[in-house]
Amino acid sequence: MNLSVQEERTEHLASIFTGVLLACAGGYLDAFTYVGHGHVFANAMTGNVVLLGINCVTGSWTAGLRHLPPILAFVVGISVARGFHLEGVRRWVRLPYLSALALEMAILLVMCFLPMATPDVWITTSIAFAASVQVQTFRHVNGKTYNSTYTTGNLRTLSEAAFEWMMGVNRTESARVVRDFSLICVAFLGGAMLGGFVTPRMGNRALWIEFVPLLMVAARVWPRRAASASQAIRPEFGTSQRERASLSDSD
Repeated sequence: MNLSVQEERTEHLASIFTGVLLACAGGYLDAFTYVGHGHVFANAMTGNVVLLGINCVTGSWTAGLRHLPPILAFVVGISVARGFHLEGVRRWVRLPYLSALALEMAILLVMCFLPMATPDVWITTSIAFAASVQVQTFRHVNGKTYNSTYTTGNLRTLSEAAFEWMMGVNRTESARVVRDFSLICVAFLGGAMLGGFVTPRMGNRALWIEFVPLLMVAARVWPRRAASASQAIRPEFGTSQRERASLSDSD
C-alpha cells in the first residue's frame, strides 16, 4: 500500500524573503482599503478602534460604526486560521499554510470583480477577514515574531535590536534582526505606496497586483511528496534478507 503523503515545505515559512513578500502584500491591502473604500483600514485594527471611539464620542455614529464590521471580521479570521492547525481539523485540512493562502486569494479574487459602487463595508470586512488569516498563519521570521499585515510591532522589534546593537549587546544577532526588520518595514511601506498609487487608477482591479506576492509565497511552500512508508521499510527488509542468506551459507 502506498502511504506517501504531501508535505508543505515549511522550511521557507520563516525566511526573510517570505516575510518581505507578505509585508509588502499587507501594506498594499491597507492602502487599497484606506484610499479606495472609505478610509477604513483592512489590517490595522488599532486605527479602526481609535476611529470608532472618536466618532462615537463626537456623535458621528454612522461614520464610527463602519469601523466595527472589519474589527469583528478580523477576530473571526484569527479564529479560522487558528482552527486550521487544530489536531481534529488537520485530518481534513492537510496543508494549513496553503489553505490559508488559498482562502485569502479566493476572497480577493471575488473582490476584484466587484464594481466600485459596491458598498465599502462589504469589501473592507472581507479583506479584514483575509488579512487576519494571513497574519495569524505567518508569524515568524528567522526565529522572531513579526506581523505581516501591520507594522507597529515590527518597528518596536527593529528599534529594540538597533539599540542593543549600539550598546554592544549580542551585536551579531542584533545586526541580523535590524537587517531583517528593516527589510520588512521597508517592504510594508513600499506596498502601501504602491497600493496608494494604483488603487485610484484601477479601482478594485488593483487587487490583481496583490496576487503576485501571495502566489510567490504559495510557490515557496508548495507541497512535496514525502517518502512512502513502503519505501522506508524496503531497505530494512533487504538487510534482513541478506542476513538470512548469510546464516544459511554458514550452516
